[in-house]
This record gives sequence, C-alpha cells and structure tokens, in this order.
Amino acid sequence: MKPKLIAIGYWYSIYEPELPNPACFEDSNWNLKEKNLVIEHLKKGKSIADWMGTSWCRYRCGESGMGASCLTDGKYIFPEKLTHYIEQHNLRLPREFVNHVTNYKSCRIFSDISKYEIDYDWWKRETGFNKKFKKRTFLAETDKEIEKFKNRL
Repeated sequence: MKPKLIAIGYWYSIYEPELPNPACFEDSNWNLKEKNLVIEHLKKGKSIADWMGTSWCRYRCGESGMGASCLTDGKYIFPEKLTHYIEQHNLRLPREFVNHVTNYKSCRIFSDISKYEIDYDWWKRETGFNKKFKKRTFLAETDKEIEKFKNRL
C-alpha cells in the first residue's frame, strides 16, 4: 500500500471547479509569526512532480513565475508557489495544516509522485473562513480560455 499525501493549496479552475476558491482563505490579520513559520515550511518542500505547463495566479495579479512542480513535506502535497498566495494575497491556510507545521517532524520523502496515493478529499471539503471577498478570482488564466472552454461544452 502506498503512503498517502494530503493535497492542500490547489485552487479551483474551469477544469477543477470542485477545488476551493482562494478568496475564501483571505485573512490580512493572520498572526505574522505563524504566517512566516508556514511560509518557511512550504519553501522547504521537496519536489516530487514536475509538469509540462506552469500554473497561473487565480487572482490574475500578473505574477508569471508560478511554477510547474508539486512539493511535499512527507504528509502534505502542495503547489510550488503556494507561498505566493500567502505572501501576496494574504491567504491563511486551515488550522489543521498550521498545527501540522508547528509540530512537524521530518520523515522519509520519496522523490517520485507515483510512489504516493494523493488524497484531495480533505482539501475539497475545505471552505475557508472568509465569505466577503476583497479581491476577485478567476477560473482560468484568461477570459478567452474560459470562452473556449464554454464553447466546447
């Protein structure tokens, strides 16, 4: 049986509308010490998958270096630039993940995603804590891509 990694930080799109909207996690009042601890933890993640295309910011903020890798800490799997959302858009990750970071114990990490089972269920159920969005988010990198997608349906 493969070890399981829990997905976090993957955002909704026209292709994956079941994933959370990042705006639901906005919190400009997140404790700075805790926030920085989470950012540093995410930056230490080990790459286990590299994809052909790069990701894009769901806020369309103009950031072009969103990466094309998935990282892990041995328990969670997350996009390479999840830190961008925390640093630039003031997102706060769920308490369960913050507790994990606070109590983190290093573990063996395989370098290949195929060695793991990826569990998106917990993340898909996360609804965040902010229902009054300050910023607009988007389902695709461009409006043209959304229109092309709609036309295919």
